[in-house]
Amino acid sequence: MKIRGLIFVLLALTLVTNAGLAAAETTEMWSQQHDGGGNFIDSGTLLSLAPDGNIVVGGESSEVTGGADLYVRKLDKATGSQLWDFRFDGIDDKDVAISEITWDTVGQLLVAGFIRGCIG
Repeated sequence: MKIRGLIFVLLALTLVTNAGLAAAETTEMWSQQHDGGGNFIDSGTLLSLAPDGNIVVGGESSEVTGGADLYVRKLDKATGSQLWDFRFDGIDDKDVAISEITWDTVGQLLVAGFIRGCIG
């Protein structure tokens, strides 16, 4: 099934508090979209702030062949432009899903995921 449209959409939001109250206003600073290929389904499901203040998004990205891949992108916090990306295709065309992203104490990104379906 092919689906067109927005893929990864990120909004960098600025929170403005009113007189110390919990209420906040948001302002869109930029938006970014991603099509991993062939207008198939792509989705960003995890968001993490990098030690340098930029944004890392993790999710799935589908290409023409091979099913869903684990996909991670780092975006510039000021402009939303891509700084780098990483795609893990999985094994034997099995779908790969991401389950967590986090940072270790020396600033390295740790990515956890799993393979959907049977292997072997």
